[in-house]
Amino acid sequence: MTASGRRRLPPAERREEILAAATELIAVSGFNGVSLGAFAAACGMTKAGLLHHFPSKEHVLVGVLERRDELDIAAVMGDADPAPDAATARAALTRLVRRNLGQESVVKLYTVLSAEALDPAHPAHDYFRRRLRTSRDRLEREMFAWHPWPGGAAVELLAFLDGLQLNWLRDPEIDFLAQWEAFADRFFAEG
Repeated sequence: MTASGRRRLPPAERREEILAAATELIAVSGFNGVSLGAFAAACGMTKAGLLHHFPSKEHVLVGVLERRDELDIAAVMGDADPAPDAATARAALTRLVRRNLGQESVVKLYTVLSAEALDPAHPAHDYFRRRLRTSRDRLEREMFAWHPWPGGAAVELLAFLDGLQLNWLRDPEIDFLAQWEAFADRFFAEG
């Protein structure tokens, strides 16, 4: 620790610490409900120190969102090849569902921000538009190449998961995994 009580960390570790803290704060209060100073304070930093790593509050937000995407892709796909069949795709997507069940705050963060970002003036508006296109494209290529209608399957899957996540956040008594399995039984049998 330095004389001021602040910890010195390598830049990559500090960025990761900032993104982890920002994820939690935004999940609780939404992006508009958290100040740049609150992000800094959560990491024991000054606002100026945080700005050294992220030039604006909006950059923190995009970093949080991109971090979630990277972690999810690595956890679900790793270095795997595209799914050659329905069973392989279902197994990979079930890993994603189980992962999300273990990180409710991240699911809440994504849900809150995606709703806030419907406003074209929101700093994450363009991110969410790009992410939807990228997610659909990735699902078509990597999960549903075997499916007779890969694009439609990608849209249907994303709509189901987004809706189930929203309802689960509203009512935690919903058995998310059981709902996923019932949907997957029908969805993957049709392919």
